[in-house]
Amino acid sequence: MDKFDTDMNRVFTDPGGVNVNALDRLRFAKQVLLGLALICSAVFIAYGLEPDNAGLGHIFELIKIGALPLVTLVISFYFPSSTK
Repeated sequence: MDKFDTDMNRVFTDPGGVNVNALDRLRFAKQVLLGLALICSAVFIAYGLEPDNAGLGHIFELIKIGALPLVTLVISFYFPSSTK
């Protein structure tokens, strides 16, 4: 057996899988949303200071198009659908 191989049955012994409680999900969601807010703010400020920079323009467009789906993904992870 390779030294990087891991027997997942020994790591996750609970038959129901990995359970993440609501407090941990909330903490994770806050951390991800805070990180996204910091990155978006930094890019918006940098683009405001240097609007002629083509690289910043592309990153600005990527943030505009990509940040909203990431935020909705995090929110949907924190508030999962209760219907099955």
